[in-house]
Amino acid sequence: MFDGKFLEELERKEAGWMEERVKKALAKTPERKKEFKTFSGIPLKPIYTPNDVKDLDYLREISFPGEYPYTRGIYPLMYRARLYTMRQYTGWGTAEETNKRWKYLLAHGETGLSAAFDLPTQLGYDPDHPLAKGEVGKVGCSMSNLSEYELLYQGISMDKISVHLQVNATAPFIVAMHIAEADRRGVPRERIWGACQNEILKEFVARGTFIYPVEPSMRLACDLMEFCVKQMPRWQPITVCQYHIQEAGADFVTAMGLSFANAIAYVEAMLERGLPVDSFAFNISVWNCMCGPEFFESICGLRAARRLWAKIMKERFGAKDPRSCMMRIFVGSGGFHLTRKEPLNNIVRIALQSLAAALAGVQAQNMQCYDEAFSIPTEESMRIALRTMQIVAYESGAADVIDPLGGSYFVEALTNEIEKKIMEIVQAVEDEGGAIEAIRKGWMQRLIAKQAYEQQKKIEEGEIVRVGENLFAVEREEKLENVFRVPPEVEEEVIARLEKFKALRDKRQVEEALARLQRAAETGENTMPYIIEAVKARATLGEMCDTLAQVFGRAEEMVVW
Repeated sequence: MFDGKFLEELERKEAGWMEERVKKALAKTPERKKEFKTFSGIPLKPIYTPNDVKDLDYLREISFPGEYPYTRGIYPLMYRARLYTMRQYTGWGTAEETNKRWKYLLAHGETGLSAAFDLPTQLGYDPDHPLAKGEVGKVGCSMSNLSEYELLYQGISMDKISVHLQVNATAPFIVAMHIAEADRRGVPRERIWGACQNEILKEFVARGTFIYPVEPSMRLACDLMEFCVKQMPRWQPITVCQYHIQEAGADFVTAMGLSFANAIAYVEAMLERGLPVDSFAFNISVWNCMCGPEFFESICGLRAARRLWAKIMKERFGAKDPRSCMMRIFVGSGGFHLTRKEPLNNIVRIALQSLAAALAGVQAQNMQCYDEAFSIPTEESMRIALRTMQIVAYESGAADVIDPLGGSYFVEALTNEIEKKIMEIVQAVEDEGGAIEAIRKGWMQRLIAKQAYEQQKKIEEGEIVRVGENLFAVEREEKLENVFRVPPEVEEEVIARLEKFKALRDKRQVEEALARLQRAAETGENTMPYIIEAVKARATLGEMCDTLAQVFGRAEEMVVW
């Protein structure tokens, strides 16, 4: 980019500036903090110059949007051709209530759906199970059978509006309900539009909603991936998730590195099934990432991740189809970074995170709401979060130029540094025997727990600033007047409907379908056709999960210390 003589002169000039100008300035006014570094601990210089990117090869490392290695975006025109999808993570109580909230958001300009399911649903329990008591409908919609799914999707297109089913251990069962409802409507499977999370490995290290041990859990996840790749080309059957790893306490770079290691494990598992990499890579290169508290680390981190993924797919796995190297990114703001004190400050935090996501070139946004530090959001707070994404898209100008920060000495230098750090984490996992072995040993869990402790300590000591909480803190805590509460009668209503559903079905048909599902699990067949059959026979989520538990057993929480 610059000749050697110029760079040498620039280096001398920078050293002189540091020695004369900066030291004099510090003598008069000390720096406001001891160390300047990103949230992930990467040191920051006071200024960046061409010397910081002197080895950068533009065409090899940056190039143009829509061209390898996709640093500047995966599509040639990016937002000039199509804005990022705006979808809010939504669901509570009954299927009808969630359907109502979805339609409310669509009426206000939401362009995609994101489904939240309650903890019993995520863990494979029907609402009448003793372990479900007190949790039905609390953090998402209760979804135990096909009749409920029909209500959930009432009046909503399955091929014109995309949905992201945010579910992992029970993803095969929920997706089977989605397929069964599409079949009932006559929507061809190749037209069903959407995605599911189905990211079971991060559940073992970050979130805990797993059912079966690691190996059979991976098998079910891959059964779903293989089925969708072959029959549902518009469906992305896995969303590799950095988000929850960071929410569990890992810093941005560590969370990204661990999610890369998990993604590699999924690719390898699909290759072991005999599927060519170019037959499935595009379908699994959707990533759920967090825009963290640091504006530039988020932007540079997502640019770095996109480039690194392209390199891994091409150089490690030999992908030939350009689409196989495209990392599509679905980003949210971090709930962990929202505060209960002065909760309206969260609107500003979310706006910055939405802007960072737009500048990073993501494909979809799902911004948190200002009141999520208290409960699931109200209609008002969800509308404000949606309006935030819309204002960034339509008013800020951030969507008018592709990768507008590209070429900044600082942005390119930080992008390079983050890429290197992510790869170091990936290599550390490889040294442990790969993602599954690192999870089995508890290596990933210990790393996350250690960083979570260190992060919380820094917040308490004020090293990580939370305005209104540990800096400029108010004495009297501000309380929100309008906090959402799930009515207690929801649980009784859902259980009563489940009892009615069971009473009206053919019990023998259910038993036969479950027996066929069990045999498929025992013999190693792909379980998805049998899960779909069981759903259509009116088996419940809990019954299907219990059937597979007879074959796979149930996982136990691992002690990692």
